[in-house]
Amino acid sequence: MFKATNNSKKHGFSEPLKIAILEMEKVKDAPIPEGEEPKSDAEIVEEVLKTEVNQSTFLKNVGIKSSSKNSGKGTAVVAAHVRYLQQKLERSALQAEVMQEEMAAIKLKAEEYEAAREKELELLRKKSQEQEEKLAHLMALFGAKAL
Repeated sequence: MFKATNNSKKHGFSEPLKIAILEMEKVKDAPIPEGEEPKSDAEIVEEVLKTEVNQSTFLKNVGIKSSSKNSGKGTAVVAAHVRYLQQKLERSALQAEVMQEEMAAIKLKAEEYEAAREKELELLRKKSQEQEEKLAHLMALFGAKAL
């Protein structure tokens, strides 16, 4: 999400941003000390933005105004907002996955219905052909002309 909100289509990533992204990747790939949980993406972004980037446009882009005067309070607000956005993104991803599964099930049912309909149509054609043959035979027996 950080990369997506800070990438310019014309200019790409700025140099300070490239450094911040590399630092985030280093922190993410760093070995986790025993007994500690791995840092979430939001915590990594927060940590790097505090140390690497003086004024983060990322925070402004996601709707959080950074203030150097209230850095302690702001950091907690930022972390909470980032966690909220991350949870919202995860929920959206789960909903999309569920919808894809439902679509696959609906598609399978439609294919099964179509196959059954084709089979039934073929049986009806066969019966119709048999009826026409019987009718032609009866008409031939009684001396009538065939259709």
